[in-house]
Amino acid sequence: MGDVWIWWGIVFLAVFLIGVTKSGFGGGVGLMIVPMTAISLGHVPGRGSEAALGLLLPLLVVGDLIAVGQYRKYFADAKGILWRLMPGTIVGVVLGGLLLWYVQKQANLVGSLMRIEIGIESIALVGLHWWRQWRGVQQRLWREPWRSGLTGGFAAVSSTLAHAAGPIISMYLLPLKLDRQFFVGCFAFYFFTLNTAKLPAYWASGQFAHAEFSFTARFLPLVVAGAIFGKWVNRHMSDRLFTKIVYIVTFALGWYILADGILNLFGVHIA
Repeated sequence: MGDVWIWWGIVFLAVFLIGVTKSGFGGGVGLMIVPMTAISLGHVPGRGSEAALGLLLPLLVVGDLIAVGQYRKYFADAKGILWRLMPGTIVGVVLGGLLLWYVQKQANLVGSLMRIEIGIESIALVGLHWWRQWRGVQQRLWREPWRSGLTGGFAAVSSTLAHAAGPIISMYLLPLKLDRQFFVGCFAFYFFTLNTAKLPAYWASGQFAHAEFSFTARFLPLVVAGAIFGKWVNRHMSDRLFTKIVYIVTFALGWYILADGILNLFGVHIA
């Protein structure tokens, strides 16, 4: 019983971090939330790693809604960016939803496949972030509408499969050299739209079967508390070091959950 409460504590921390990141502090921590939740729920009787995505999506929507309220004054200026991203995003949500539905139908493989997918997403996106840092932010951008279309599509598929599109949208917005508050506002408006659009796909693919809404609602105060904390910290502290630590931890967690998923396919369980 004591071990179970440790795992629940990690889930509580992950949910708290939803609010922190949605308020604009430590953007990289978003990648850490899904691996933390999936690993922890895998040790909770009656839930399992497959409950992670369904639990997190409604909480992410609430976090997005709070952030939209905090940065609503930037919406008018952000509409142009959002409209450019929408066509690819719509295609990506449909494709991601179909992939989720297919995986869910493989009932005996769901837990392992979801762990493998989340692990690959975490490793790939952190690696992509480090590669971008090593090469430097793009100065010469791809031509539109290809840049926004591909970004929206890739982000939507990644987000639908593992709630892990933050770095992709960052790579789209950073070369635009936006004011930090406007940057966070664009994030809030885009992800509120994207995460809301994912709800039907998650329902159709059975993602809420292991995380019913009455269960998810119990975590809402943690999202609100995280948003308040993140807003305060965002005004008083730089998130540069924090983000670096988060990427390192996420990269390590990605390898852990990938190995766990692969071994589970062969009936071997990591303690």
